[in-house]
Amino acid sequence: MSLSDDERGILEAAGGNPSPVDRQRAVGIYLAKSGSDQARAGNLLVKGFLDHLRPSFHLIPKGDSMASEESFNDAYAALATGTGDFSLPDPESLTTVLQHTPAALAPLRMIVGLTHNELAVAIRLTDPDARVSGEALKKFERNPAPGQASPKHNKVAASIANAVTAAMSREILTVPPTAASHFRSKLDKRDTREGWSSVQSDAGGVPYSALLYQRYIGGVWRQVQDAYSEVKGDAVLEYPLRDLLDKHDIPHHHTRPGASGARETAERYGMSPGPDFVIPDEAPTLVVESKVGEDGGTVRDKAARITNMANAANTRGLKACAVVDGKGWTERTAALLEVIVATQGRAYTLATLAHLLHLPEVQALRPGSST
Repeated sequence: MSLSDDERGILEAAGGNPSPVDRQRAVGIYLAKSGSDQARAGNLLVKGFLDHLRPSFHLIPKGDSMASEESFNDAYAALATGTGDFSLPDPESLTTVLQHTPAALAPLRMIVGLTHNELAVAIRLTDPDARVSGEALKKFERNPAPGQASPKHNKVAASIANAVTAAMSREILTVPPTAASHFRSKLDKRDTREGWSSVQSDAGGVPYSALLYQRYIGGVWRQVQDAYSEVKGDAVLEYPLRDLLDKHDIPHHHTRPGASGARETAERYGMSPGPDFVIPDEAPTLVVESKVGEDGGTVRDKAARITNMANAANTRGLKACAVVDGKGWTERTAALLEVIVATQGRAYTLATLAHLLHLPEVQALRPGSST
């Protein structure tokens, strides 16, 4: 049976329709068709969702512990002042700066181009007995200086200073001669090419073209993405959903990141794979899986995971929802259609996330609900 005008309208509007009933009706229309009519219905259904998909590759993490530009500038000023504008950057002066201004570790790391974990390795290269982890360096950098510095605090500062000094003088982290024709050091950039003398020279200012080249070869946001990777990936969708549920006082369980978190949720609620969200956290009625897909090659696997989660939810008598976004879904529309059908139309994007609040199971949990 061919599509009627009413059916076309329902299919085309489903992706942006806040009504879960109309969304489910659209999926029902698609499933009731066959052959070429079903193909046309599927195209219309998917198009309505595609209109609300957006890429996320342009989003940069904004972690609560990330230094603001103003505080970073203050830390840089302390580093510059404490080393005589980089004319005397010896281990002693660097140690003193770090003891009094731990935040100066951030601009110091940017000079040598090392992440916290990489710096921890550099410290062990200069002091094999050191037990400083990348996580400990994060805490050192992000916490204010203690009123009365402990011996441990001062020792970490000295370890950092020694490792940075050794790296800048090319005593550690050198490029093996056998690899020199294919690789270069992180210090082979204009502000560290000749060690601290290059730093001192460029501290007075560099051409705009130099800034652009730095972005070209390393990415101006690379350090930020490495340091705050926990708020990238699927968290681009999970954090906004978590905030939405918190804002409206909707009780829920949010699975911890990583395989161990998914395993905990699976064991607690008796379903595998463990979904990202269970609503409510006690006597649940809904489960939600979120998947960003910027690469068309990966969304098939992500669609399969959502489908498996939906099947597991159905077995438990729960309703499954999905939150998806990213340009990869636009490249594999068959995978997106699979998600829409598996969730009975309860598939949302960042642009339509608030529509999840229209689900009756969620409305019943909102404060003041009569049910």
